[in-house]
Amino acid sequence: MEEYTGYANSIFEQPWWLEILAPGKWGEVVVEKGNEVIARLPYVLDKGKIEMPPLTQTLGPWMKPEIRDFLPGNKHLSNQKEIVSDLLGKLPKHKSLRITLDSVNTYILPYRWLGCNYYPTFSYRINNLSNPDKIYANFHNLAKKNINSARKKVNVIESSNPWDIIGLLHKTFKNQGRKYPVKDEIVHRLIESSISKKSGKLLIAQDYEGNLHSSVFIVYDRNVCYYLLSGTDPIYRSSGANSLLLWEAIKFASSVSKCFDFEGSNIESIEAFIKQFGGELITNYVISKQTFINDFIELSKPRIKEIIGYKN
Repeated sequence: MEEYTGYANSIFEQPWWLEILAPGKWGEVVVEKGNEVIARLPYVLDKGKIEMPPLTQTLGPWMKPEIRDFLPGNKHLSNQKEIVSDLLGKLPKHKSLRITLDSVNTYILPYRWLGCNYYPTFSYRINNLSNPDKIYANFHNLAKKNINSARKKVNVIESSNPWDIIGLLHKTFKNQGRKYPVKDEIVHRLIESSISKKSGKLLIAQDYEGNLHSSVFIVYDRNVCYYLLSGTDPIYRSSGANSLLLWEAIKFASSVSKCFDFEGSNIESIEAFIKQFGGELITNYVISKQTFINDFIELSKPRIKEIIGYKN
């Protein structure tokens, strides 16, 4: 597995990751003390907007770990406030800003004082992968039933062909009446690069007649393995293959990472599925700074989708 480059909380903050998903559009700002970098915030600037690149769950900021350690009088929070102010002040000129922070960033008030709004998003995470048997014991009975059922129908195979999941992603979204939002060439390059750097694994579930039921792509570093992509052929949705693949991904993750992150969703049906696997709820904060009109539009989106019957 490739070691960290620079200063990063996760694989999503690595230069090679950002160059694939935001080529020529990403940069970084740092805070230094003496000759040492003590904080870093990567960003993507596109058409005057600082925003999240596709397929990227969180994006900084990284701080030297001891900066978050408790100090009498909560001085550590005062230090963090100064660092956040410094980082945001160094960002290039922009019309709007929207970043999902890594979950290690729990002190959010400085962003509000700098004029940002914030709101939580949620994920589920297995924080200790040392005992896969114990992890499986904590699964919901429905997950166990689906896993056992799928074992009788499919084989789990490791693949290096990105099209084994790209095709299923299109089928999944087409079944929902939508178009997959990320370009095929970007997904293809990300999968190939992650696998070559020993930072990604693609698993497929194929039946004995050669039909591809489901596929899962995970990315990982030494700390966290992320459930990044998943696609299922609607014809075989009831086979349980996706549950089996997820379990195989978790078992693999236990050999390379400390935690497994399910990349939670605000979509009720997806959250219900992920919840079956026993992870603990974690919070990632989204910070944003934009015009009042854009704030209103963003807040109105869930209600508008409900009115028009938009299918998640």
